[in-house]
Amino acid sequence: MLKKTFILAYILILSGFNGLFAQTKTDFNNYTTLSSRGSIPEDFSLSTYQKVERDIKVDRPDLAMSLRRKFYTGIHTSIDEIIHSEVCVFGDPISEYVRDIAKNLLKDDQETFNQLRFYTLKSNETNAFSTDQGVIFVTTGLVSQVSSEAQIAYVLAHEIAHYKRKHVLERFKQKTVLKNSNYYELSTYSKERELEADSDAIEIYKNAGYDEALIEPTFDVLMYSYLPFDEVRVPETFFNSKEFYVPSFKFPKDGFPITAEENYNDSKSSHPNISKRKKQVLDVLEKGNGWNGKADLLGEDRFYEIRNIARFETIRNAILALDLTNALYSVFVLEKEFPNSHYLKVMKAKTLLALAQTKSASVSKPFESKLHKEGEIAILHSILKKMEKLELASIALRQIYDLRSENPNDLEIQAIYDRMVETAANTKQFSLESFSKHNYGQALVLNKAYNDSIAKIPVDSLNKTEPDKNVGSKYDKIKKKRSADGNISSQVFDSTAYYLYGMTDIVSDSAFVKSFKAAQNSSLSSKNETDKDKDKNQLLIPAIPDLKSKSIALVEPDVEIMESSKKTVKMSELIKTYSTELIQNEAANNGYKLSTDNAPTELSIEGINTFMYLKSALRQNDGYSKVNFFPVDYAVLQNLSQKYNSDVIMIPNLFYMDNRKSDPMQIARPVLATWYVPPMALIMMTGKLLDSQKTLINFIGVDLKNGHADFSKLYQINGKPSKVLLGSKYYEIFKSTN
Repeated sequence: MLKKTFILAYILILSGFNGLFAQTKTDFNNYTTLSSRGSIPEDFSLSTYQKVERDIKVDRPDLAMSLRRKFYTGIHTSIDEIIHSEVCVFGDPISEYVRDIAKNLLKDDQETFNQLRFYTLKSNETNAFSTDQGVIFVTTGLVSQVSSEAQIAYVLAHEIAHYKRKHVLERFKQKTVLKNSNYYELSTYSKERELEADSDAIEIYKNAGYDEALIEPTFDVLMYSYLPFDEVRVPETFFNSKEFYVPSFKFPKDGFPITAEENYNDSKSSHPNISKRKKQVLDVLEKGNGWNGKADLLGEDRFYEIRNIARFETIRNAILALDLTNALYSVFVLEKEFPNSHYLKVMKAKTLLALAQTKSASVSKPFESKLHKEGEIAILHSILKKMEKLELASIALRQIYDLRSENPNDLEIQAIYDRMVETAANTKQFSLESFSKHNYGQALVLNKAYNDSIAKIPVDSLNKTEPDKNVGSKYDKIKKKRSADGNISSQVFDSTAYYLYGMTDIVSDSAFVKSFKAAQNSSLSSKNETDKDKDKNQLLIPAIPDLKSKSIALVEPDVEIMESSKKTVKMSELIKTYSTELIQNEAANNGYKLSTDNAPTELSIEGINTFMYLKSALRQNDGYSKVNFFPVDYAVLQNLSQKYNSDVIMIPNLFYMDNRKSDPMQIARPVLATWYVPPMALIMMTGKLLDSQKTLINFIGVDLKNGHADFSKLYQINGKPSKVLLGSKYYEIFKSTN
């Protein structure tokens, strides 16, 4: 059994270099989410402050010296918020594929290619964008939607055109000059640049050797990007299994038409509408000489593999965003090509569990009417939206129970099943006595036989008054009326309660019944203890007793110094050194075991990916305290638990702000790019940092078993984080856990 070790984990900010990795065939049966690979780019290793100071020194005639700090601070703040989020990866198969496409596009312009870096954003948004610094981001959502490599190439050519024409800088200068202008003036300026980039992209695309005929369809990708990556009819057997049957009347008879139009009103958009963009591109093509090209210069097989990777990522992205209909629909579509994928089966179980949990807890987000109003996915969404709590819980339990039966030795599936049993036990009206001993088909036959037998009885016999036997107590009669089997023999079989007729084997499974009743008792006990535990919230780790029996693993701290001074980086490194020493000393003084064996001396790929998984776990549960979501990266978190010999990771961040010397714009990066800050704490943190000299220590605890942030607590120091003040505060923090 693993010890509950507490790890003080921090984000590191050190240097590295770009690198390549060998392409390997993706195992979609046992798929794992995209993660960073290879050498660490400076975009990830340098701090925002270091980047700003570096770029300010570069001679740039097109940017006045008086505007440089404002421009570079704003642009690097925005980029770093993305780079240090949990969605950005580098060196992964998609990033490398995009880079290879760009290499073809710029085969005659090596200088520009050498200035560019390509990173993937794990997001279902269909998007790509470039920055003045040469960073081009491409979303998995975009790659999942396209039909060929050529379509990615045209989008990339468009972003390269933006970069070469310095549109980001022009936009900045335009906003500076037109700061009092209305939105229409600024929007018009942006539309002109978008059309300019579209036009330039044609030449870049053509020179690379891509097919002219595939440019126009690229705009269809953008227009229909609000729909899933494929349109596949949801069959009326979607929820059915050997034991479970959902009647066809649950499925809408009418479809949900797709209503997107090319010539939509773009007056409030930064981009021209699709109609205008298509028209301009076609005009340019008609004026030029047509050409023949290829759809996939890097090979069709590689394209489909990369697109499948992006489509597999769609499921995880959707679960994290609580877009659960999209997650379930994506699994359904992908199972047609990958019927034996264990990953898809597990993700389907996680999605069904989350649907049952959110419905049971009355969390409305996954079932909002504004979601999925068109196309084939709208059929599935309308069904899920209208389902009752008991109905959806029954469907989810049925499918997860069956998956567990097929995979009895799979620990992750067992954990999902255990959470589903807890969810059923906490779902209103989920009573074992409510379910029938028969499946739906058997119930229909029994009901028909009963009705036929009534029809054969002479009318005179039916009119005779039978003596009222009045057998059984009031409660027995009530239970019979409320039970599914009671209805069968009472000529009132209710087909709308179909979900009561497919659980026979489950409710008669002694192991399930034992687990279900234990979960019910546990839930009741937890509710009774809630009020008693309120006072414990003042402790740093209220849920974990006797910390002195645990060991603490320490890694280098993350220190953010928001002060306009050349000494900032040096100060940051100094604080890291003595902060580590102070934590070691104060932990030992308070009786804790402390290990620094795993303290890295430089930023590692392993560390970056670890932080990505932890941030994703925090994001999954952010704002939904009523739901105990199952970690989307459960297997990875369990591996981390084994690696660190720990069940819990402690994450502190240290922020210092001297408002007397700092540009307020520099506050944004450390506050917004931090691991996890509750909404109220975010407001409080920003306010405190703006108040003269303040140091804040933000502690977060991540339970690796459930992926939850058990707590997030802020500690404040008035003044600089000196060795004396930090020592006092760390002593207080460790003392408070006793």
